Amino acid sequence: MKNYSLLRRIVVSLTITTFITGLFAYGWLYLKARSTDRSLRQQTLLDQARVVSGYLVINSRGKVELHLPPRLADAYTSAESSFRYAVHDEHGQLAFTSGPRVGPLPIFTANDRELYDYNPDGPGPLHMFGAAVETVLGNQKFYTQVEQVGYDSDYLIESVVAEFLSDGIWLQIPFLFILLGVIVWTIKRTVTPLKNISRMADSISPSNANVRLPTAQIPQEILPLVGAVNLALDRLEKGLQHQRDFNANAAHQLRTPLAVLMANIDNLDDPATSSRLRADVDHMSRIVSQLLLVAQLDTLPIELNEVLELNDATAEIAAGLAPYAISLSKSIELIRAPDSIFVRTNAFAFRAALSNLIENALNHTPPGTPVSLHVTQPSCIEVIDSGPGIPADQVEHIFKRFWRADKSKDGAGLGLAIVQLTMNGLQGAVSVCNNPNGGAKFSLHFSRD
Repeated sequence: MKNYSLLRRIVVSLTITTFITGLFAYGWLYLKARSTDRSLRQQTLLDQARVVSGYLVINSRGKVELHLPPRLADAYTSAESSFRYAVHDEHGQLAFTSGPRVGPLPIFTANDRELYDYNPDGPGPLHMFGAAVETVLGNQKFYTQVEQVGYDSDYLIESVVAEFLSDGIWLQIPFLFILLGVIVWTIKRTVTPLKNISRMADSISPSNANVRLPTAQIPQEILPLVGAVNLALDRLEKGLQHQRDFNANAAHQLRTPLAVLMANIDNLDDPATSSRLRADVDHMSRIVSQLLLVAQLDTLPIELNEVLELNDATAEIAAGLAPYAISLSKSIELIRAPDSIFVRTNAFAFRAALSNLIENALNHTPPGTPVSLHVTQPSCIEVIDSGPGIPADQVEHIFKRFWRADKSKDGAGLGLAIVQLTMNGLQGAVSVCNNPNGGAKFSLHFSRD
């Protein structure tokens, strides 16, 4: 399954949620505005109908009269007014009116008031909103209607909502970006401890297995995971300590018998047998040393606490391996850099890497040919042999532990693995290519002081 970014997923989810919430909010506001407008319109018409009916009186002759104040009467009868009224008796006959015709009298139910709306000319922009109230004067019933003319049933609400939405949408865009920015900033602050823990966990290796992830300032949801990782590191450190103890004991238990065996071989009377056995024991001793060196490099830190000059250090190692080269009827030549090259490294690890690389070259170069060592700028040592080179399909395997291209030859397949492991610990690198003049060229690249 493909990995995903938690931060990206949260931001996308919040963006979609914010957008949908905004749509629902605007929809709710739209519906609420329509409902409120209709409710206010209806309440206004009902109040006006009650006000008009309140001015119905019975005169001294027992007839009903409507005495509207002049100002109120002008409000209904002026040409600019959108309101009109009509008063009907209990038989539906028109008793009083503001002038313009009103709609049919609604059928009253259990209430003494009714609300209605209609289109007087059929489907079209003209719309009427009305309210009717029932009034009892003496023993007679009267019905007062008040209507409002609208050329669009939602002209008020739509104009308000359109204005609000048009302004609101433009306001929502920067608001959304500001909100997302605040959310992203908050999330980043929240996950910062997790990133710090991840970097710390990534830096833990066998060389610093005593490091533990901090539990302070950690979200409670992550604390159990941190605790589980720390327990795993405790078990790892114990296992590494057992391995280090084994390495120390193995070094003593294996090397001592080999030294005794070598001393006994020297006392044999048959020189041919003694020479053959000495070669076998020497080969076994090198394999044991390589195995112990691999285990040591895996578990112990390599401290870059020494400064070496590459020309002199390479010459010293080449001199130490010269007897081994001569025993194979081969030689080692050194081409020094014209200027001194100083690198900060670890002398033991440096010797292990270069020695194994030279031994590997001696094992592959034909008898009578040299292994060339070139010290070059800025801080590199090239080891070149005259062997058959490295086939392209084997390049990716040669640094693997216990891998050998030719199983018939002696060796444990650890030399090049030690070289790569050591160079990684020295914060350097090793590379390989085929030499144009034949053979293989291995290059050790070191960090400068």
